[in-house]
Amino acid sequence: MIGNLLILLILVGIVVLFAWLIWRAWKSKRALLKWGGVVLAGLLTLLFALVTFVLAKGLYDIYRPYPVAAVNVSIAGTPEQIARGEHLATVLCASCHSQNGQPPLTGGNNLSDDSGLPLGDLYAPNITPAGKIKDLSDNDLYRILRTGVEPSGRLTFMAGVTARYMSDEDAQAVVAYLRNSPPVEKQTPPISFSPLLALLGGVGLLGINVPDPLQPVTSPPKAVTKEYGEYVVRFLDCGGCHGPTLSGDAKPPAPPGASNLTVIVPQWSKDDFFQAMRTGVDSTGHQIQPPMPWKQVGKLDDVELEALYEYLHGLKPIVAKK
Repeated sequence: MIGNLLILLILVGIVVLFAWLIWRAWKSKRALLKWGGVVLAGLLTLLFALVTFVLAKGLYDIYRPYPVAAVNVSIAGTPEQIARGEHLATVLCASCHSQNGQPPLTGGNNLSDDSGLPLGDLYAPNITPAGKIKDLSDNDLYRILRTGVEPSGRLTFMAGVTARYMSDEDAQAVVAYLRNSPPVEKQTPPISFSPLLALLGGVGLLGINVPDPLQPVTSPPKAVTKEYGEYVVRFLDCGGCHGPTLSGDAKPPAPPGASNLTVIVPQWSKDDFFQAMRTGVDSTGHQIQPPMPWKQVGKLDDVELEALYEYLHGLKPIVAKK
């Protein structure tokens, strides 16, 4: 944080310097120097002022405290609930909170690497019972899943993750699993945001959205239907990489080069889709490349995966404009 504030102060200083140069140029008695200096210094002042404003807004949005909605959940912790939570955590949480995409969720790799941009050191923490969740209540964990905000009001990266679209039942199952998973002692590197990340936040590209108050979330009955498939798309956050229309139109910091699912999947049979998601090799023999998390998607059970296929296969193709 100190480094980012120092950069912000330097930018403010540059803005003041160019503003002073405008004043100096205006005092000149030579027309070329006067008007040339005013225009050039004026343009640079506007440019650096804009960058300074965007950076300041991004830093404010990242570091400011957020109101924390009160919740009151009762986690039963039944074997069935824990098993459902383990399944969901393996599909949803392991890609960030594990270095190999498998439980235990002892902390992941630098998420900045997936974006291909220097966004800072973004390591998802250890969320086994030996990690930071040992100091959090079930209500706290549920609230973080839903809002991305810690009890202190500090924003986490969960604020940009659509795990909040899990149904209340599924979110509670994840909390039940996290609370009952094997504890593993492991420290992850501290998180630090780069100025570029703050700039992206300043122009609204981080998708920070803290719901307040919380609203109940339900899901369709678990079945091979387009409706349940759409629910799976939401909680998998497919739109985070493939764009809001799933046509590959996501903006940074989403990883570049995401496929247009509205064109590709309708051309696949169900067997083609299952093969691609379960083996990482599509029907043409092409190996699906990272950061596409096919290993995580492939961990969906047969009903979830087939429902996902039914929804994606039924999408109307969207052809990107050239």
